Amino acid sequence: MHANNEERGCGAVDQESFEKVIRDNLSPESVATIIAFLQPAAFYKPANGQPLNEQQHNGLAGAEWLADTLTEMLGVDEVGRLFEELGL
Repeated sequence: MHANNEERGCGAVDQESFEKVIRDNLSPESVATIIAFLQPAAFYKPANGQPLNEQQHNGLAGAEWLADTLTEMLGVDEVGRLFEELGL
């Protein structure tokens, strides 16, 4: 990972450009599918019962940020509609 990413935590440096790239390259159906696959990260618990280490926490926080950001881009209602339409 780039050092700047670690220093700033989760989030795009240029949110507007990030969202443009997503919109230009992925269909709403693709974005909804990505959200569906990222959502379990918010509930992840290590199988060994130990608390998350810093690297695990950072990785999961990034996945959760991405799912939340993509959900905000599409809108909650649209994500729900697409989940239903796609069987997610």
